[in-house]
Amino acid sequence: MQPASNAAASEDFTVFARAWDVPSVFWFVGGTDPKLYAEAEKAGTLNELPSNHSPEYAPVLTPTLRTGVETMLAAAGSWLAPASPPSDAR
Repeated sequence: MQPASNAAASEDFTVFARAWDVPSVFWFVGGTDPKLYAEAEKAGTLNELPSNHSPEYAPVLTPTLRTGVETMLAAAGSWLAPASPPSDAR
């Protein structure tokens, strides 16, 4: 895992959080074939890899989908059901 730099994720993403006065989070889950990514990195063409709004975007489904769902569930679970402090067992 590595932190992403600032990016314009969506022009309307922040509108919802501000309108409802709720916190929001946006994260990226990589889905490019590692070999294709390494080749593009070596060639200096990472910006040419298709992204999620491209008709050529085709993430590697396994493990991308599982990783995305698991991270979403972990974040939602932490937010919706935070761990309770230990009860006093005296």
